[in-house]
Amino acid sequence: MRIKKFVGHTLKDASEQMKQELGPDAIVVSSRKVTRGGPFNFLGREAFEITAAVDDVVPGQQNNYRARPAAAGFQQQLGRTAQELEEQETLASLRRIAGQYDRTGRDEQRPARRQQDPGELVELRSDMEDVKGTLKAIVEHLKHAKMPALPDTLQKAYGRLVEHEVEEQLAVEVIQSVIARANQEQMGNKQYMERQVVAALAGLIPLAGPERSRKKKSRVIALVGPTGVGKTTTIAKLAAIHKLVNGQDVGLISADTYRIGAIEQLRTFAGIADIPMEVVYKPSEMAVALRKFRAKDIVFVDTVGRSQRSRKELTDLAKFVTAADPDETHLVVNASTNVRTAEDIIDQFKIVKPNRLLFSKLDEAVTYGPLLTLIHKHNIPLSYVTTGQAVPDDIRVVDPAQFAAMVYAGEIAHA
Repeated sequence: MRIKKFVGHTLKDASEQMKQELGPDAIVVSSRKVTRGGPFNFLGREAFEITAAVDDVVPGQQNNYRARPAAAGFQQQLGRTAQELEEQETLASLRRIAGQYDRTGRDEQRPARRQQDPGELVELRSDMEDVKGTLKAIVEHLKHAKMPALPDTLQKAYGRLVEHEVEEQLAVEVIQSVIARANQEQMGNKQYMERQVVAALAGLIPLAGPERSRKKKSRVIALVGPTGVGKTTTIAKLAAIHKLVNGQDVGLISADTYRIGAIEQLRTFAGIADIPMEVVYKPSEMAVALRKFRAKDIVFVDTVGRSQRSRKELTDLAKFVTAADPDETHLVVNASTNVRTAEDIIDQFKIVKPNRLLFSKLDEAVTYGPLLTLIHKHNIPLSYVTTGQAVPDDIRVVDPAQFAAMVYAGEIAHA
């Protein structure tokens, strides 16, 4: 890759210089107004500066989408070819250079450098910031131009998935699966191809298996998760829906005896909805509470929020969950939690054997791509999402197709 700056009286002049020297494939990665003669020369003349870059393409290796079968071209583009490896090395080199410039910039701030002429120092720092910005722009360009042989619709679809923070390799696999099943006529149909992308995303979301057979009549559902994710409010929403909308006989059990006001919050709701409620303070009391509700259609168990970083707290929580022997254990994760923390939550809460994933506070999340990546990676069925505090309105069952559409669109689907 070649990177070079061009300066002209106008942007057109600078662009023409770029095309003459780098050719028609060059891209403009940044542009700015500059004053010839340095930052402290007030008589300097205003000019336009652009920074351009162009890939070094070996003759005969230029990809042409129309000149080859689409599926074969895509497979070749996605394969770990020498060209891809070279791009990766280029990215790594650019990052190293950016790091070197960053360190140089910090060195400039040390006292020993104060002897330099102020004008030169300001100009040097300006140049370094400009170079760092240019390198970042090039990295972004390369990241979103990995598949130049794709038709425009899929190129944009891939860019949208990455923009919405679907893990890059997963986004590649999705586009690969779509193009492998499409012919050239279908690829020209934008609406069709976008529907296929959403369908491929939906295919990544696992479905819950059949309900287990049980001797007891009551179906027991427990909610577990870290503190502050909204388990108690979610329990209230689910209980209200099952009683008021589905007409089922519902019971509530609270094992959240640590959080101030948690029991009273649920008790207040239970009184309004006319739902019986029991409180258990230790695992041995769970069986007694469940026997009281053995004639109920469904029993919801609210548990205390626990930090995934405390193994002892999780072990204590597991004892309550084991005593409840739930048919469904929903791990509640705040949708706006950063990916690394969410990964840790899912890994550490495996001690309570969750078989459902429930994303709360979807309305607070900026993008939904990370949620899809979590679902796919851990192969846990998605049960519900919550989108606000209103009981029982702000909760919904999201089927795979609907959730995939939300990931692709980057916004909550309206019912």
